[in-house]
Amino acid sequence: MKLVISILLILSILFTQAQQPPPPTTSAANTRHQVSGKVINHRGEPLARVSITLRNGSGTVTDAQGQFTFAHLQPSDILHISFVGYAEQRIVVGSRNNLVITLQPTSNHLDEVVVQGYGITNRRTGTGNISRVTAEEIEKQPVINVMQILQGRSAGTSITNVSGAVSASLSIVVRGLTGIEPSVIREPLYIVDGVPLTPLNLSPVQTTVGGTTISQGTIQSGMASPAGGQSPFFNINAADVESIEVLKDADATAIYGSRAANGVILITMKKGKAGKTVTDLNVYTGFSKVTRFFPLLNTAQYVQLRKAALLNDGLPLDLFSAPDLVAWDTTRYTDWQRYAFGGSGRVVNAQLSLTGGTTQTNFRLGAGYNYQRDIAAISGGNQRGSLSLALQHKTPRQKLIIDLSTQYSITSSNLIYNGTTALLPPNAPAVFDRQGKLNYSGWTPLVNSFMFGSLLQPYEASTSLLNSNLVLTYNLARGWTARVNLGYNNSFSRQSHTIPITSLNPDLNPRGSLTFGRTFFHNLITEPQIEYTGFVGPGKLSALGGGTYQSNKTNGLLNAGSNYTSDLLLGSINAAPTKVVVENDAQYKYTGGFLRLSYNLFDKYVINLNGRRDGSSRFGAGKRFGNFGSIGTAWIFSAERFMKGLPFVSFGKLRGSYGVTGSDQIGDYAYLSLWVFGTGGRYGDHSPLFPTRFADTLLHWEQNRKLEGALQLGLFKDRINLEVAYYRNRCNNQLISLPVATQGGFANVITNAPANVQNTGLEILATVHAIRQTNWQLTTRLNLSVNRNKLLSYPNFEQSPYKGRYEIGKPLNIQKYLQFTGIDPATGEYNFADRNGDGQISIDLTGNTVDDRAPVILAPRWEGGITTELSYRQWSLSVLFYCRQQKGFNALVSAEQPGARTNQPTAVMNYWQKEGDRTTTGKPTVYPTTSGTNYAYYSDARISDASFIRLQNLSLYWNFPDRTLQKLHLGSLRLFLQGENLLLITRYKGNDPEVQQLGAMPRPAIITAGLSCKL
Repeated sequence: MKLVISILLILSILFTQAQQPPPPTTSAANTRHQVSGKVINHRGEPLARVSITLRNGSGTVTDAQGQFTFAHLQPSDILHISFVGYAEQRIVVGSRNNLVITLQPTSNHLDEVVVQGYGITNRRTGTGNISRVTAEEIEKQPVINVMQILQGRSAGTSITNVSGAVSASLSIVVRGLTGIEPSVIREPLYIVDGVPLTPLNLSPVQTTVGGTTISQGTIQSGMASPAGGQSPFFNINAADVESIEVLKDADATAIYGSRAANGVILITMKKGKAGKTVTDLNVYTGFSKVTRFFPLLNTAQYVQLRKAALLNDGLPLDLFSAPDLVAWDTTRYTDWQRYAFGGSGRVVNAQLSLTGGTTQTNFRLGAGYNYQRDIAAISGGNQRGSLSLALQHKTPRQKLIIDLSTQYSITSSNLIYNGTTALLPPNAPAVFDRQGKLNYSGWTPLVNSFMFGSLLQPYEASTSLLNSNLVLTYNLARGWTARVNLGYNNSFSRQSHTIPITSLNPDLNPRGSLTFGRTFFHNLITEPQIEYTGFVGPGKLSALGGGTYQSNKTNGLLNAGSNYTSDLLLGSINAAPTKVVVENDAQYKYTGGFLRLSYNLFDKYVINLNGRRDGSSRFGAGKRFGNFGSIGTAWIFSAERFMKGLPFVSFGKLRGSYGVTGSDQIGDYAYLSLWVFGTGGRYGDHSPLFPTRFADTLLHWEQNRKLEGALQLGLFKDRINLEVAYYRNRCNNQLISLPVATQGGFANVITNAPANVQNTGLEILATVHAIRQTNWQLTTRLNLSVNRNKLLSYPNFEQSPYKGRYEIGKPLNIQKYLQFTGIDPATGEYNFADRNGDGQISIDLTGNTVDDRAPVILAPRWEGGITTELSYRQWSLSVLFYCRQQKGFNALVSAEQPGARTNQPTAVMNYWQKEGDRTTTGKPTVYPTTSGTNYAYYSDARISDASFIRLQNLSLYWNFPDRTLQKLHLGSLRLFLQGENLLLITRYKGNDPEVQQLGAMPRPAIITAGLSCKL
């Protein structure tokens, strides 16, 4: 903050001592005269704060009406007009006294508008690292979760699908893992039109109902959801999104201070445009299907393997040792993979919007409907309906501007999932008997293996989300603007999971149960700001100051009833013989002040300073406030005279940044000791209270120090654009849930860990405009990111609870495994390396002793995407390949050993049978030996190459010719065919290298066809 104040004082002195315009001369050749003018855009709208500079660097900016004045100019003077998002112009003054200058939208990649924190910038003069995905790219992918668009398009942003379910959550990591405790959420800050989309993050409170532990965290995390929970972005309609920016380095993120440790993702919604009212209609439909199945044993192979295991263990072939071979039909075969995932999903999408208005008032009104049915769903589907409104009004003299943006959506999931797994024995009995009831009796005596009760256990969820933003802007004077951002969002979600008696084994005297939860969340944010843009000395100064006040409130209610004796009563929680009601209210308040100073000298040297002081209610007295800031610089060396000798270099820039951001993402009231009412007994007429965690009044801000340097080049008149960035981020004082000895009454405590985690990386972006002709255009975009993560230091690491999980100097993504050295030809046992040299193989999963395991790095070594766009006349084609190099868990070694009562990959048929056999699979066994077969699961035998190249997206468009449009009285009309996940090239031994779990639903291929038109 001292640095920021010093810079501000220096700039103030420069402002007061700025050179005055020279007096007019009397020479006829150098006659000076006053020049006034107005700058408008291509629609005739005046543009405020447009920079107009002279060759000596002095200049001015336009006022709210787009007007400017120079008191004394020579006819030979050249005006340089520049504004973000528009092509630059240079105009010779001549003898004119009044100018009207029209700026056209830029087609240059370097000058396109990029949204940054509390403002806009461009790639030419920007000092931060910001990735951008536009609406044109978004509309090419038929996805329901808008965040999936970033996969393969944003360097340094790793998007991983948790499962292949439509509405499932995504794992989003910007520039590597920073936390040592996986239980603490470390996601980026998401902002939708200026309003934070705060994730629900309540601390779990557990209770027991009918012997089942229920966590209050399920109220917001997707209780027992067959899809593993619903992503919050499921409620955002991708058709309403104008752009998504990912802010990564300190210069780009520090303006958000304490919330930016893990990056910032800005989602900007579409706005209205002046002009005649235009109706946009976009409709498509299609299907989804799993195209990749991993080969598993057929019934004959399974029976052979099981009998070999029984023989090796000396066990008889009887009902006790092998009920699957005695009680079940050994000629029956079911491909359980295809039983679960062999069907087809369905996709329906319809979008309608109206855009228009005048230069004073414009609007956009949108409505959308999306339906997607999961492949694994046997009934129901995911639906979303949405409405959006964007309204802008300007007073006649452009003094006051009112911007209103509102989105409202309702989503629902009414799903019954096929609960099978791919590892069921291939001769397992039918799911339903001849009467259409669940076939529990047919599965006897392996009733515990029956996994289809969920087919009659419906799960329902619905969520409504309202996100509104009102921005009031007042142009005080030339260069001075006051603004207030008022934001509000709320969501109401309801989930229910019913387990009727008819879904349970009738031989066990079952009882029904019902669980439903409701969560209401609302968030209010107010951000007053004042901004100045003008020329100070020979350069342009932009200054922004403001404050933030944010308040979040969450109310969660969980009702759980059990021991129902009739399914007719399941609709009433009051009818439950045993019921529990758990309620949780939480409030979070946040405040901060921020300042940004940017100085641009001669359009060659740029310095950008950010400072912020934040306060959070999640810390105790004396620890609630923290200071954050950054400095970013840029040198546009292509503007220097010495670069004139390199005409093929049309643009060149070096930039760098350093700063500190932070985080308070630990949940509410983490510094306090919380108490809840117990359910295990009563004291008289009262329920006892018991504590749920330790208090920690020393809890304080987490800090993330970010350093970056980058080179940007534009070659051959910007036909080739290249950017290479190197970064180093270090995170310490980490907020974690630290595991502690349970003798203290708690399993963990929220505290600051002394761990220092470093992420270094390289990002390469390239854009090549190979063909730019009237009829032909060919553009290729490439992004590649490499991240290296390691635990730099941890004081007293040997006494920490993490010594068995991590190693100093190694990545956080490591997992420790025995080193598999092959199958012993003499015994058929699995052999492993004795790393500690004690003459035996040992593992200690608690990490208290030194064992024979070695770290294996599972983090991606690199990942990236290649997008190619080709257009010819009315045809256009877009192809995106996404690739990643990594190791992962294969399907060759499952939790159960070859010979157990589960199916296996066909590769296990190369198993050891007799002395001297050299095989890849050990001796089949029903009961694995302590030192052999079951240790394979804890060895690197289950780790293999999981790299892949995925044809992420293919879009083909055909636009109707103008003559046809005129006859149809349409502004535009096009037909399109889109495909998602159409091809997977990999050596991975399993279904999907992203969803690395055999039996979990892999990502399906999606094919859609549709049309869009403008009326």
